[in-house]
Amino acid sequence: MPDEPQAKPAEEKKSKGALLTILVVVGLMAVEGVTVFTLARFTVGGPAAAHAGDTGEPAGGSHGASDHGGEHGPSPGEYGEVELATCKTVNSVAGKLVALQLRVSALVPQSQVEAVKTLATAKKDRIHDRVNFVFRSAEPSQIKEPGLDTIKRRIKHELDEIFGDEKLIIDVLLPEFIQSGSGV
Repeated sequence: MPDEPQAKPAEEKKSKGALLTILVVVGLMAVEGVTVFTLARFTVGGPAAAHAGDTGEPAGGSHGASDHGGEHGPSPGEYGEVELATCKTVNSVAGKLVALQLRVSALVPQSQVEAVKTLATAKKDRIHDRVNFVFRSAEPSQIKEPGLDTIKRRIKHELDEIFGDEKLIIDVLLPEFIQSGSGV
């Protein structure tokens, strides 16, 4: 019986020692966290300010404000749409066959609509060939992009080559894009 009263103070010392160790570790971690946060805040700075309508691309980029008539987009009479091609093609880059049916149109300055229609008619087969080439060689990830931005950029490049003018086509539109097959 005399051993029991001495056992309790030893257990209390152990539990107080463990509690003290835990408190010291938690305190050190808190100090370290505050220090890291403060240093990071002062050395890196805050996030860049974002403004409405800011796409994150440089002003001269393919979809920058300068290409579309200012910050608020083109005025309705400023640009016209010209249908360039209706294609059916396949893509088997990933080893799976994907059939694609699409329509390609271009956004052009209103003053150039008739000229582009005439060029598109005269160069119809070249346009079909290049559009088919872009889709046949596209990676599956490019076909799965929500806005098909990579493919549109590649088609625009091909059309610029065909028409011989980089400023003629403002943007490529794909108003119809249907895919089917085993790779979908």
